[in-house]
Amino acid sequence: MFLLRLAALCGGATDGGVLAALRAELASEFSFAAVPLPPPFHCQDFVTVSDAPLAEDLLLCRRTHSEEVLVSALLAPVIFEGQEPLPRDLLMKVFVSKPGATPVLHFDCGLWLEEKPFGQYAINAVRYHSSPGDAREDKYEGPEFRDLDPQLKAALKEYLVARGVNSKLVSSILRHLYQKEQAQHFKWLKTMEETFTKDH
Repeated sequence: MFLLRLAALCGGATDGGVLAALRAELASEFSFAAVPLPPPFHCQDFVTVSDAPLAEDLLLCRRTHSEEVLVSALLAPVIFEGQEPLPRDLLMKVFVSKPGATPVLHFDCGLWLEEKPFGQYAINAVRYHSSPGDAREDKYEGPEFRDLDPQLKAALKEYLVARGVNSKLVSSILRHLYQKEQAQHFKWLKTMEETFTKDH
């Protein structure tokens, strides 16, 4: 929406209307004086490996004596419907490995906000790597997940749920990343506003 407001307000302004558009965006998107960053992500079953304030992603880890589960998550790119942005979906990669053993299982998952019931994430793809970091494009990665037998698809979903990747975790990640994105957006707008105010 910022670019649309900029175009509407730029006439006659020495800065091209940037300051006015920034203030209009702040007034439209935020009804409060500040948007604090959420506290670092916390989950009973997972340890937060990375949740930097300015980073877009979140990395979680769950270790037992027999396996390691890594979850990497971020919000999907913004998609517009007309001039309005749609709610951003959640994209996740889940890796399951056993100490000293191969292969590493790799699940691509997502939560699409337009789909019901809300909070029920889906698996898009499942593949394996011969070792961590082995993501070559020249190897067979298995059939399309949608083409698998329904019983197998359900079993693979239960496999992740049994390792803590459940609807409660996914919903918590989505909420956290949305709060983080809002705080980052607010900080960016305020910094831009302060920068252009100095020129007036």
